[in-house]
Amino acid sequence: MITLVAAGCAGTSGTSGASSAAPGKERPSDGYASVPAAATVAPDDSAGSEPAAAGPGSPRCRAEDLGMSLGRAGAGAGQIHYRLSFENRSRASCTLRGFPGVSLIRRDGSVIGVPAEREGGMRDRTVIGPGRTAGVTLHTLNEGIEDSGCWDRPDYLRVYPPGSTEALTLRTPQLRICGDRFTTTAMGG
Repeated sequence: MITLVAAGCAGTSGTSGASSAAPGKERPSDGYASVPAAATVAPDDSAGSEPAAAGPGSPRCRAEDLGMSLGRAGAGAGQIHYRLSFENRSRASCTLRGFPGVSLIRRDGSVIGVPAEREGGMRDRTVIGPGRTAGVTLHTLNEGIEDSGCWDRPDYLRVYPPGSTEALTLRTPQLRICGDRFTTTAMGG
């Protein structure tokens, strides 16, 4: 599995979660990559909430408390699915609800294609216990299914967890988007 760290946001407001900022240097001792994000999403007043026990009062998961990994491609009937998992690295349960903002980023910080579109409906909030994971499914097509070809492979995957103004950045060249189809399900999807 590939792991990432949260990167703070600065700059102007946008909804795509994409950035044109140049990537930072990878820390060789721990395998983490840090790519500063330039775009933000609307501020969330619960961002500073302290984690609490699971239940109706569990706060939203903060990017700084999450790890992220991307599973291998699963193919079938011309469709490709990748499982994008979020791990709660805090000591208390937290919740995520909604769609993440997902963009493909080159080494120089430029965006490849467009951010992932939403696929399917909203789901109930997902409570993630300490050390547990929850995720979304990223969807694309096999090469040759559509005439539009495939996008360049990314160096990084930039993800804004639902409700977050801070991005998680994952170094991964494995995601390949073809047929101009790039979607994400909501949490729990």
